This record gives sequence, structure tokens and C-alpha cells, in this order.
Amino acid sequence: MRALIRGGCVAFAAAALVVSMAGVAAAKPKKQSPAKYAKTVCGTYTQLETDIPNFATAVGNLDPTDAVAFKTQATPLANTLVTEMKAAETKLATAYPDVSNGKKIGTLLVTNATEFEKALSDALSALQADSSVAGPTVFKVAVQILPTKLSDPFSKVTDQDVINAFQKEKLCKNVVTVTGG
Repeated sequence: MRALIRGGCVAFAAAALVVSMAGVAAAKPKKQSPAKYAKTVCGTYTQLETDIPNFATAVGNLDPTDAVAFKTQATPLANTLVTEMKAAETKLATAYPDVSNGKKIGTLLVTNATEFEKALSDALSALQADSSVAGPTVFKVAVQILPTKLSDPFSKVTDQDVINAFQKEKLCKNVVTVTGG
């Protein structure tokens, strides 16, 4: 019996090690050609550009006059979007362009998703903590102004190969405007 328990513990420890190593391996960013990187970034941001307005519309359709019902309905909507934002952050963080300073560019282009996710999480926390009747209205306003609080990391990209890749990638047409070139 001891051998069976010991064998089970060894198997469990080995499985835990494999799972933890898989998580570490998945988290390590990989180089991508500028074209593939542009597709990764713009594909991710294109999805977010769909998810965010859909979320804002859903929250806008909620009745703010019943604060309890509003919180009950808004919380899962916000949590879903936060989860999607975190997935976008992870996807963006696992790639960078194969150019000089590519890792810096990769880190830079994760900032919008990170900023938005943090701002939305903060707004949701404020809604949960606010027991006043004004809480839902304050949350709705916070959701409406979230995009205005974001930085423009694309404007800080100076590598011409990456800029050209953004210009050529169809998915980038609605995400980033490239002038000149």
C-alpha cells in the first residue's frame, strides 16, 4: 500500500512539474516575422475593437435605476470582458517582431490591452464598492470614457519593417493608420 501511495505521489509530482513547465514554456515570447507579428497584433486588436463596443452597448442597455439589478447584470459582462482582455494581453505578450528592439516593440504593443483591462477592473471594483444609487451611472460613464484614457503605442513604433508590415496587413486597416511610406 505504501508503494502505491508513494507511486501516486511521484506521478502527481511529475504531472505537476510537466504542467508547470508547460506554463513557463507557453509564457516565453517568440520571435515572429514582421508580417506575422502585424497579423498577430492587428488580429488581436480587431477582436478587441469588436468586444469593447459590444460590452459598452450591453452595459448601456442596462437599467441604472435599480442599482442591485444593475450590479448583478453588469458584473458578469465586465468579468467576461476582463477575461478576454487578459487573453489578449497574453497573446500579445507571447510574440514580438524579429527586428532590432523587437522585444521592446512587443512590450509596447501590449500596453493598450493592459491599460484597458486595468481601467475596466478598477471601474468594476468601484461599482462593487458603491452602494449608492449613483453607482450604475458612474460605472456607465466610466465605461464610455475608457477608450479616451488609452495611450497610442503604435505611434511609438519606429522600426520601418514593422511599420511596413502594419501597412500591408489587411487586419491593420482599422487598427492603425500608417501615413507615408
